[in-house]
Amino acid sequence: MPISKDEFQGIDEDSPSRPDLSPETTQGAIYRFLLANADRAFRQREIVEAVDVPAGSIGPTLKRLEDHELVAHRDRFWAIADSEHAVAAAGQQTAATADAVDGGFDDNAVAAWMDTAVDPIDDNSDGTTETE
Repeated sequence: MPISKDEFQGIDEDSPSRPDLSPETTQGAIYRFLLANADRAFRQREIVEAVDVPAGSIGPTLKRLEDHELVAHRDRFWAIADSEHAVAAAGQQTAATADAVDGGFDDNAVAAWMDTAVDPIDDNSDGTTETE
């Protein structure tokens, strides 16, 4: 599958690519849990109990997320990184403000747009979407 020019330009051979944070991945599940609980820090076993992830993968996954500066840890406790929390909170605030201004877009409005879109989004069999 082709990638966008922006993604291509962002590829740096010396640094690993951004982790897959989709909800069905271990990284995504842990990231979302810590983001939803940004006011607290957790031990690894507490994260395992709260999120349906394999216990053996929690340590390496947290380390990868830390390498990308998405989470931070002190002693045995892990939390969402302050900078990542700020970015996510700003994004949520922006979305909420846009919805308040324009009323948001329901499924019917999105479907109507898709009928006339220059670059419609195609649904893949795996539940992801891509533009043509």
